Amino acid sequence: MARPPRSVKFLDYLLSEPVQRQVSAVGGGFAARQDIKATDAHATELAVLMKGVDVFEPDWKDIDKNLGGYLDAWRKATGS
Repeated sequence: MARPPRSVKFLDYLLSEPVQRQVSAVGGGFAARQDIKATDAHATELAVLMKGVDVFEPDWKDIDKNLGGYLDAWRKATGS
């Protein structure tokens, strides 16, 4: 059985529960995993900043399917 590349091992490590629990406290950001709920001071500040903010979640299947049309519309609208 082949070993996973180092990049996969590194990403697995970064997404592990112990590391994700430190993202807010150490890096001041949001955990990538939705099952991790930080409660440190940075997390509290971020929660206040995000209150009332709607986070846009793109429909990646739609984007993949229609990317060419979206790019054409963007170029037309921006003259680029």
